[in-house]
Amino acid sequence: MTVKQKPKWVYRLRRGLLFIPAIALTVYVWPHEPAEETADDTVTQAEATEDEQRYTIEARQAVQEDNAVRYAYDIVVHGQPDVETLQSISQDVMDEVTTRDTFQAALLRFYDHEAYIGTESTLGEVVYAPEGDWSLANTVRAGAYDKMTFGWQLKEKEWDTQLSDKEARVWQAWNRIYEAEQTDDPDLKAKVTRMVSAKYDLQPETVQQIVLKQNVWAAL
Repeated sequence: MTVKQKPKWVYRLRRGLLFIPAIALTVYVWPHEPAEETADDTVTQAEATEDEQRYTIEARQAVQEDNAVRYAYDIVVHGQPDVETLQSISQDVMDEVTTRDTFQAALLRFYDHEAYIGTESTLGEVVYAPEGDWSLANTVRAGAYDKMTFGWQLKEKEWDTQLSDKEARVWQAWNRIYEAEQTDDPDLKAKVTRMVSAKYDLQPETVQQIVLKQNVWAAL
């Protein structure tokens, strides 16, 4: 999804007006999407902002690609943000990280729950780079932020399909085991489901529903 960037003053005005919406709790109907854990060289930050905890930077990672200096940030957003709120948060994140990091491009990966970090961004991604293009990092010097703009790939979510905290953690346990046990066994998913259902004292059908629900949630 491409959205026109708004001036910085708009974000800063909204920052003072926004509040944290209540997190929707959803029970039983559940999704999946295998993925990897955050890379070993990721530096865990878990730094909450002063802006009423609108977001938390959970991880920061240097990206080794050509000779440009790039960083990727995994960010958990609290509440149920729409695309405009995520744009505003993107500006807040840039205001924060550019005080300590010097780069030619940055990638912001947004999630609604820390259980999904290392997998597909559930809320979408934002690139901060020359012309909003990751591949143009080498066209500016590191720290030339006045020559960088936002490239948006954010998602407008259907929040009534969001997983509850318990569902997200059940899915996380399932995904970790599945990724660790990757084989050609056609019955692997069923075996992992049985393991997780025993761990959480849930019916296998319930775990299957959670895996399916997360898969849909991540894709929409």
